[in-house]
Amino acid sequence: MALIGTVDPYVPNTSFSNYVEHFEYFFSVNAITDDKKKDLFMNLCGMAVFNELKLLYPATDLKTLSYAEITKKLKERFDRVESEVVLRYKFRCRMQSPSESGENYILAVKLLAEQCDFGEFRDSAIRDQLIYGVYDKDLQRQLLNEDNLLLKTAEKLIKNRDLVSSRAMAINAENVNSVRFRLGRRDARYERRYDVYRRNDRSRSRNRDRYTWNDRGRSDLDRRSPGKGRYANFTCFFCKQKGHVQKNCYRFKNSQRGAVNAVKDDADRESDSENVHDYFKRLRVEYDTENESTDLVGESPDLGPQGAD
Repeated sequence: MALIGTVDPYVPNTSFSNYVEHFEYFFSVNAITDDKKKDLFMNLCGMAVFNELKLLYPATDLKTLSYAEITKKLKERFDRVESEVVLRYKFRCRMQSPSESGENYILAVKLLAEQCDFGEFRDSAIRDQLIYGVYDKDLQRQLLNEDNLLLKTAEKLIKNRDLVSSRAMAINAENVNSVRFRLGRRDARYERRYDVYRRNDRSRSRNRDRYTWNDRGRSDLDRRSPGKGRYANFTCFFCKQKGHVQKNCYRFKNSQRGAVNAVKDDADRESDSENVHDYFKRLRVEYDTENESTDLVGESPDLGPQGAD
């Protein structure tokens, strides 16, 4: 007879009571009798449970035990009952994670509250923990501003905030997709241009590392071949190299940079001033003589009494 459904092996550090409850549903749907439950449980529970039973009953044959005895002992072993203080501490430390929905956070807080035995204070404790542990601080301020806030109202506000956030994200996604659809060709064109620019930039950087620099401050790539250009047949008078003239010679230009005009001393400056003074004197004398000769030429000669005839 084929069985309906499957039961996975028990995973340690999980609730063994829930695991046994799952087995009960499996037994019910397949109409398993009580004398077959233990054998089927021992085959499906896994090696972790089987080894634990060997530790719990070291000198006892497991075939002599009943299904109820085995499950009871395993519940005491795997599901250790924690104290009320520890359970309430876990309840107070329960905070909503950034990726957790508001509805899942509400269910998790309620589950922890069931184990704490709050009694009549249960709804108030759950409400207070929801307000304290909610991740959205704007929603937290909204909950604190509510007058006579009840647990149902707090749950409704938290769930509505999730609904509003999901709708806003959907609207933004639609707007972004529409803009991308309208500008898709332009974006693709810009991306292609950017890829070409990046490839050219990489090739330039590789070529830049490939070439060395000479003493003239120019790379080997920039150097003009002596056999080309209009000065190919000329020879420089300075460096005696063929292919350029002296005015374009880098060695000649570099040699001219080191020339510095010497500063004249006081004696040189005095001699220069004296030479300039003598020069102006000479100019004045020449100018006076030239005026005198001009005046003599312009005047008529005095003939005296002989010229009266």
